[in-house]
Amino acid sequence: MVQWKKTSCKEVKTMYFVDREVIETTLEHTVSITEACGQIENVSEMKEALALERAVHIAIECIIDVGNQMIDGFIMRDPGSYEDIVEILRDEAVVSSEEAAQLTALVRWRKALVHHYTSVDHNQLKDVVTTNEKALRAFPERVRSYLEHELGPVSAFLPKDKESRG
Repeated sequence: MVQWKKTSCKEVKTMYFVDREVIETTLEHTVSITEACGQIENVSEMKEALALERAVHIAIECIIDVGNQMIDGFIMRDPGSYEDIVEILRDEAVVSSEEAAQLTALVRWRKALVHHYTSVDHNQLKDVVTTNEKALRAFPERVRSYLEHELGPVSAFLPKDKESRG
């Protein structure tokens, strides 16, 4: 089911239902993962290096998952790559150009973490996280702000469980 919403003198087509609960759960996880990344210091130790790899990989997946949910829910153009997901969020004013560049720098690490895991440069990965941490920390709030602007505030009166949605 599709709903039309009038916004600033133009019509914006949105899906009838954007699962804000799923998005919020993923955003909360992004916050936790970002905090964990900041606590990893000595990547010359195997345990810390592996923790960094996993944390960054999950942070990237969170960005991709939320981005895809936003793209599907608001019927934005189809992405051609993982990096394109971030570019679409920039084009749709979910994130700024500067934040998009920083998030893209992180998302580019997905291939290395998933396919070239035997040759990850952990010092370089740590540097990329540190350099782009500001955008990673801002991402959840940017998404929440966009959702509130497009869909309105979350109602405390909506049912929590999926069975009661009817």
